[in-house]
Amino acid sequence: MNNIRQFSSKEDIQEHACLWVSRLDRGLRDEELVELDSWLSESNAHRQSLIEAASLWDDMSVLNELSGLFPESHMRKSDGNRAKRQNASQHRGKWSIAAAFLVMTLAIGAIVQQVWLDNTPEFAAISEKVETGIGEQKNIILADGSVLHLNTNSIVTVDFSQNARSIVLLKGEAHFEVAHDTSRPFSVTAGNNTVTAVGTAFNMQYVNDNAFELVVTDGKVLVKDRFRDSTSAESLFGKKPVTEEGLLMFAGEKATVQGKVEARESMSKNDIDDDLAWQQGMIVFKGEPLEAVLAEIGRYTPVRFNITDERLRKRRVAGYFKVGDIDGLLAALKSSFNINYEKITDTSIQLSVAS
Repeated sequence: MNNIRQFSSKEDIQEHACLWVSRLDRGLRDEELVELDSWLSESNAHRQSLIEAASLWDDMSVLNELSGLFPESHMRKSDGNRAKRQNASQHRGKWSIAAAFLVMTLAIGAIVQQVWLDNTPEFAAISEKVETGIGEQKNIILADGSVLHLNTNSIVTVDFSQNARSIVLLKGEAHFEVAHDTSRPFSVTAGNNTVTAVGTAFNMQYVNDNAFELVVTDGKVLVKDRFRDSTSAESLFGKKPVTEEGLLMFAGEKATVQGKVEARESMSKNDIDDDLAWQQGMIVFKGEPLEAVLAEIGRYTPVRFNITDERLRKRRVAGYFKVGDIDGLLAALKSSFNINYEKITDTSIQLSVAS
C-alpha cells in the first residue's frame, strides 16, 4: 500500500526526502522507482531536498546511486549518468547489506515524550546547583551574563567569587557562552580536568565517568589536568606561554579529554551545528550503528530498547530525529524497514526483524 502523501512545507519536503533516501539505501521496489520519479518531477525543491538528504550518506555513495537511477533533469548533471543508470540495479543490491533508516524530523500523530527547552531563560544565583531530569533541557543566564545551556539528565554547580567563575559539570552535557571578563577566569571542571576560557563558547559532554567530549565553538580554551599546578590568570590572558601548563584548543576543534587531550580533530561549521542540534530539540545521526543510536536516544527518554536480532545492532543510521518522538521512531522502523516492535511495558520496547 502506498503510504506516501503530498507535503508542501519545507520541513515536510525534507522529511519526505529523508524517507526516500532511506528507501534507496535498502533498495527500491519497481513501483517505488516510478513513485520517486514522479515526486522528483513535481518541484525543484523536491530534487534539492533529496540531494541534501543524500549528502549525509556520501561515504556510501548514495549520491552516485541517485545520479544513476534518475535522468539528468532530476539530479545533478554529469556525463556519466546514463552509464550509471544502466548499472543501477546492480548497485542497489549492495545497499541492502548495509540497510539503515532515517529517523524523521516529524511524525504524523506522534506523541512527543519530551519536556521541551523553554525559550524563556532562568537565572542562576552566584552559588547554586542546577540540574535537569531525563528529557528536560534548561537555558540559564549566570550572574556574570554568561549563558549555560543544560542538556537532558545533567547536573552542574555554579560558584562565582570576586576572583573566579567556577563551574563543575557533575553529569551529562552543557554548552557555555562565556561573558568576557579577563579579571575572573571562567573554568569548568569535569572529571580529572578543567577547561578555562574567556570571551568564548564551548560544549562539554561526559562519555564515561571521567572522560568528556569537548567542542570549542568560539574563541579558545585551555585544557589542563586539575591535579597539576594551577594556571595563573596572568599566563592565561597575558602573553606568557601556557603550553607547559595545559593545551590550548581553538574554535572549530573537538577532542576527548581524560587527563590528557585525545582524538583532537577539526570540525566544519555544519559538523558543529549537528553536534549542538540538541539545543533545538533535535539529534543528528550520520551513519552510527543502531545500538549506538538507541543509546543516544535513551538519554532523552526513560524508554529502553531491546534488540532481539543481532543483525540489527550494526545497521547504520543517518538523519534527523526529534528528541522524545518515540512513536515517530517506531513508525519509521516499521514502515520503511520492516522492523517489528513490541511494547513490553510503558518503558520497554522490543525490536526484531519481521518474518
